[in-house]
Amino acid sequence: MSNTASPPTSLTLSTRALVRFGGAESADFLNDLITADTTTIPEDHLRPAMLLTPQGRVLFHLLISRDGDDLVVEVDAERRADFIKKMALYRMRRPVTITPDDRTIQVKIGADDGLIDPRFDGTVRRVYAPAAQANPSASLPQDDALWQAFRYRHGVAEGAIDLPPEKALPLEARLDLNDGISFQKGCYIGQEVTARTRYRGLLKRSYLPVRLNQAIETPSDVMAGDRLVGQVFGLVQDDDGWLGLASIRLDALREETDLTAEGQAITPLFPDRLMPLPAAKDD
Repeated sequence: MSNTASPPTSLTLSTRALVRFGGAESADFLNDLITADTTTIPEDHLRPAMLLTPQGRVLFHLLISRDGDDLVVEVDAERRADFIKKMALYRMRRPVTITPDDRTIQVKIGADDGLIDPRFDGTVRRVYAPAAQANPSASLPQDDALWQAFRYRHGVAEGAIDLPPEKALPLEARLDLNDGISFQKGCYIGQEVTARTRYRGLLKRSYLPVRLNQAIETPSDVMAGDRLVGQVFGLVQDDDGWLGLASIRLDALREETDLTAEGQAITPLFPDRLMPLPAAKDD
């Protein structure tokens, strides 16, 4: 698949799942915990967000939308039970219900129906449909791979493969784009570290797509000579070879250093949505 080609119009994802938060206090409950402002989500939009550790590292990557008075949160399918368990601990006695939502998750490219995904150019939408309405002929693993390649071309991280729990930083993943981090609302878990990183210019790395000619094991270290400068998290094959998503030091990108992973040359790509890159700060 070339960089200008579009995936099929509709993709059914098997790697993502939904959780429903119900009750009059659900938006305020989530707003106190996660990076994004959950009280201002437009009715027809998704909003990216993260639940962080107190040290400001990513614990869960989320996509949030409204459904009437409820909020629907999309999370990794393999980690949904853990997410529900974690949120139940925070709920305590607040009148908020937290339940699995077993609708099917579909991505539509070039459609005008569904929830707008602001991480792209307005042509990508999510549709949460009853399982009975899902395309029974859809090849889920193939659809997941096509979606992964589409995301990587745009430099969009999603889920634990791209955002290793308790290791990844939200600003490195450019969560500050598309209202994924609110710097105006009150405190949330990890807020102090995230705000200090931004306002003091302490960010040292940024996520970018990378192009490789051969497959490598992931995750894999990115090297500039004998210096460790980043890591490739995920890799997927397309018609142009191999496409990965990596976090790379800004100073290495600024110096235009030759980069390798497992001895293979890697070429950083610079999609428009990620430009300009954050200013690099010397150690």
